[in-house]
Amino acid sequence: MRKNESLEEMVARRNKRLKSLFSRNGIHIRLVGDENKPAVIRDEAVVLSCYVKNFNLHFTKEPFSDEIVKTIKLKQDPDISKYELIEVLEICKHRPVYKLKLAGTDLFLVGYNYLNSEDAVGRYPVFAKHKPKVYFDFEYAQSVAENLRSDGYTIAIE
Repeated sequence: MRKNESLEEMVARRNKRLKSLFSRNGIHIRLVGDENKPAVIRDEAVVLSCYVKNFNLHFTKEPFSDEIVKTIKLKQDPDISKYELIEVLEICKHRPVYKLKLAGTDLFLVGYNYLNSEDAVGRYPVFAKHKPKVYFDFEYAQSVAENLRSDGYTIAIE
């Protein structure tokens, strides 16, 4: 941590470097979940088998594995080429993510709003084209989809 830098500022700086590592190599990712331990979603399709600890990005052989395939130091100019990064991504086994789509449209479930947000009354789904809510478990995605269907929405799981 830098002098006079809060933990939140350090985490934001680290996550910015994490995003930069992929974007400078033409790989689209999005960080979701806890910003201290974010899940890295690639192309809105898979969660990468990797995790960050301090300023190190550790790629694991498969999901939930302790076997580290490659570690990359997240610095201003990381010591890894696009070819090496793609090779690491191909070596690792990644998990699919599931998204809920409003059937017949290109809109995905992105979250929920409330008629009265102060009291959390009247919850209703919000659909949009970008940044869909992702589910890591197919059965859970199915149960959410079933709840939306019971409210009259026609939902597909992607």
